[in-house]
Amino acid sequence: MSDLLQYILSQQDQFRRARIPSLFSDFTVQRHTNPDGYYANVNIWEEVLCRAASAGLVVGRDGTVQRLSLEAGPYLLQKLESSDWGRPLAINAVIDEAIARRQMLSYHAFLASPHSIYSRSWTELPWRFVAWGLEQMGLRQTVSSTDTRQSRELVLIPNVEKVAGRILTHLEKYSSQVDRTFTTAMFSREAAAALEIDGDLADKDLTVLLKYLARDRQVLVTDGKVVRITRSTEVVSPISKEDRAIASLKSLIEDIGRQVRALEAQIANSREKSQQAVETKNRPSALAALRSKKSAESVLAQRMDTLFQLEQVLGSIQQASDQVAMVRVMKDSAGVLRGLNAKVGSAHDVENALESLKEEMGMVEDIGSVISEAGQEINVADENEIDEELDALLRQKEKAEEEEAVESTKQRLADVQTEDNTEANRAQKPTLSTDENPTIPSATSGSTPSREDSALETTPLDGEKASSPDSSRASHNRRESDHAILES
Repeated sequence: MSDLLQYILSQQDQFRRARIPSLFSDFTVQRHTNPDGYYANVNIWEEVLCRAASAGLVVGRDGTVQRLSLEAGPYLLQKLESSDWGRPLAINAVIDEAIARRQMLSYHAFLASPHSIYSRSWTELPWRFVAWGLEQMGLRQTVSSTDTRQSRELVLIPNVEKVAGRILTHLEKYSSQVDRTFTTAMFSREAAAALEIDGDLADKDLTVLLKYLARDRQVLVTDGKVVRITRSTEVVSPISKEDRAIASLKSLIEDIGRQVRALEAQIANSREKSQQAVETKNRPSALAALRSKKSAESVLAQRMDTLFQLEQVLGSIQQASDQVAMVRVMKDSAGVLRGLNAKVGSAHDVENALESLKEEMGMVEDIGSVISEAGQEINVADENEIDEELDALLRQKEKAEEEEAVESTKQRLADVQTEDNTEANRAQKPTLSTDENPTIPSATSGSTPSREDSALETTPLDGEKASSPDSSRASHNRRESDHAILES
């Protein structure tokens, strides 16, 4: 099992065990009978192939890792062949659908097209509708997944867009023209660093990436040997002699830097060998190692001097480039100021404008004062009406309280009258006499009554209440008070 197939089958979210037979079968027959299932399988294959290429698992015939391109055909089918499910029979249909939706494009057509891949011609839409109609009527046959085809080199557009975005983010740290100018080899190493991969990009991938960034994103210019990243604010111009000189100088500095690192490693190795030879008392080996070390140190000193001089030259170029940019900005700023001053006019015009502004502001203040005075008069009238309404509410409340007090007094008088009538009725009840009392035995028939009998005759019966002068006087006073309240 190839690494590519092993990676694809490890995608458990898409290549589930129960779905694998359907994905490896000839599901093109479902295009009309089950369109949802057909396009679901197509989308799964498209996505997993792009992800496998991004992971560096798509390898061309020459052994190079292809992250932005794909070689479709018998070689790809061989890499996708499984001992359990065989070869994916519908892989060609998947590629045809991807090309139709412009998710994959022909490698040679992509490089040869002068127009952006995002541009659409108005003539494409009618022909697409005609092709779809002919296909629905059976007058136009679609390509079968089992057709024998030659190898096709394709560009994976989703991968190109993703890689371009990461590289542009990585290159944002370069601001000056010197920093944004590279040779193609240096740009390839910068792209590899942005993608966090070892080595350089494959030649095909680098060509595709440069074409996409120059034509479709318009963020760089290149002549095939030199690459310059452009800014959105500057006018795009072709590669100049200055750009080629800067790129050559940076490439030379990079090469000498690698030589310096190699010489340093050689010196360290010679030092280690000489120490080992001294420990083993091998004088000839120790002398040879020391001579090699001495020679490498001499060459290293020369390379260091050359590197220092080249870096000084590059620094001077960068300073001059910054000065050119500064002068250009100052000239543009002077032109902008000149145009703005022409729109403003002379100092006399400015004074007239300020005087007019002061007059208009004074008129606004006068109008505001008039409006404020009118508003105050309206507010005073409103306050008088509110005070009158409040007095009316207070008088109404006092009248209601007086009526309530009169009603309460009347009720109390009625209660007092009722109590007086009850007491008068009780006072008019007759007391018990000797004739009405039961026969009381006496000692003799003609004897006088005793002291106890006299007391019994004068004592009122149970339940009767004798009225006293004090209680009558209090009732009389209370009635007079209530009458006085009613009269008031």
